[in-house]
Amino acid sequence: MDQFKQFSLRDLAADFATRDPSFRYFHGKLYSFIPPEPQRFVDFIRANSFNKEQFPNAHPATLIFGKLGPLISNQLTQVVGVDEEKNLKMVGRIDKLELPDLNYLAIIAPANRTKNGETSYELAFESINFLRSFISLSFGKLPFYKWISNFDFDEKGVVSLSGEAFRMPLFSDNFKFVDLRLAKELSERLAKQLADYRKRLQRACNFFDMALDQVDEAFRFSSYWIALEIIVGGKSDAIRSKLAAAYGQKDKSFIDEKLRFREINQKRHDLMHKGEFAGFAAYQERLMQLYFWDIVIHQIGLRSRHLALSLTDSGLVEEEKRRMRHSS
Repeated sequence: MDQFKQFSLRDLAADFATRDPSFRYFHGKLYSFIPPEPQRFVDFIRANSFNKEQFPNAHPATLIFGKLGPLISNQLTQVVGVDEEKNLKMVGRIDKLELPDLNYLAIIAPANRTKNGETSYELAFESINFLRSFISLSFGKLPFYKWISNFDFDEKGVVSLSGEAFRMPLFSDNFKFVDLRLAKELSERLAKQLADYRKRLQRACNFFDMALDQVDEAFRFSSYWIALEIIVGGKSDAIRSKLAAAYGQKDKSFIDEKLRFREINQKRHDLMHKGEFAGFAAYQERLMQLYFWDIVIHQIGLRSRHLALSLTDSGLVEEEKRRMRHSS
C-alpha cells in the first residue's frame, strides 16, 4: 500500500486554519480499522478532497489512518451518582490507556470553542456522521468497524479527552410512580401471558432499553417509538387507539391533547419525513415511557393507573416548558 506523508495533529490543525482561521479547536473519533482492499482505499481517499462544500452542513471533516494508538494514552470515565448528603454529582476519572500497536482510523472535524471555554460539537458531529456515511457507500463499515474513543485537540496539537455529553436529571426525569401493588400485579400477570405476547413484549423492551442508553436524542426518541409500535403492532393511529382504550376514552382528542400525544407524534413526523428534530424534552421522554406501560397494563387486563395522565396533571410539564422558554 502506498504511504501517505506523515502528518501530526498540529499539521492537521494548520491545514484546517488555511480554510478558515476560526478553526482552532477540533474533535476526533478513533475507530478500529480493517482495510478494505488497502490500495483501493488509499486511492479513494486521494481522489476525494472532502471540501466543506460537499458536506450538507458546509462544515469540513477529514480522516487519517495508521499507527494512531499513541494519540489516546488516557481514557475518561464519567459517573453520575448521589453522595452521602444526597447531592447529585458527576465525577470524572482519568485512567491510563494502552492501545495495541495496530492501524486505526480517525475522523476529525473542527469544533466551536467559545470564549468562556464551552465547546459546541454539533457541526463536528454532523460532518463526521456524513463522512462515515459517504465512505460506507464504497466500503461498508470496515474502515471504522468499531468506535474506540473520542478526543479533542487544539491548534498546537495538544490532545484532551472529551467526556460523553448527557442530560443531568431534571424536571420530569424526576417524576416517580411508585405503586408496590401494581409492580406485584404486573409481575404475576406477565408470568401468565402466552408465548406470542411474551415475545412481542421482550422485543419491545429491547428497544425501550436501547433508548435508555442512547446519547443522541433523535435515536433515543426513535427507539422509544419503535418500542411503542412493536407493543401495539401498528403505527401512530394504533398507538393512539391503544392509549384511548387504556384510558376508556372513545374521543381520541383526549389522548392528543391531555396526554400530549399529538405533540409527540408531530416529532415523529418531523424526524421521519422532514429530517428535522428540535430536541427531546425530559417530559416528552418520560411520557413515552409511561405510554408504553399504560398500554401494557391494559393489554394484560390490569386496572389502568393513568400513568401518563399523572405526569401531565402534576404541573411538571408546565414548569419545564416555562423554564425552557426563559432559558431560550
